[in-house]
Amino acid sequence: MWQLIRNRQRCQAKFRRQHKLGPYILDFFCSDAKLVIECDGLPHFTPVGIKKDRIRSQWLNPVGIEVIRFTSDEIENDMQGVLFAIDVVLKRLLKQDAPPHPPTDSPPEEENRS
Repeated sequence: MWQLIRNRQRCQAKFRRQHKLGPYILDFFCSDAKLVIECDGLPHFTPVGIKKDRIRSQWLNPVGIEVIRFTSDEIENDMQGVLFAIDVVLKRLLKQDAPPHPPTDSPPEEENRS
């Protein structure tokens, strides 16, 4: 994932990897958007891991930092979906226009009636 988001390659924001903030090491952090991206493997889904993640978010959220999480499976099997989700959140946090929805079929034009 780092190879895709570093140096603004796929996202329009700068991320730092393994960024220390307070007592935590954040997987990826964008200071402009105040966004943390966490990549969660199996240890995050144990009762202890879930509790630690909740405590971390409770520490980050009150200082205006949003946390989004992706599972290792999502990153491995749906990187385009992960990048799209990141882009949507970044645009919201940076107050940019949201990405366009996929095109839909438009109704056929009516013939001009005279």
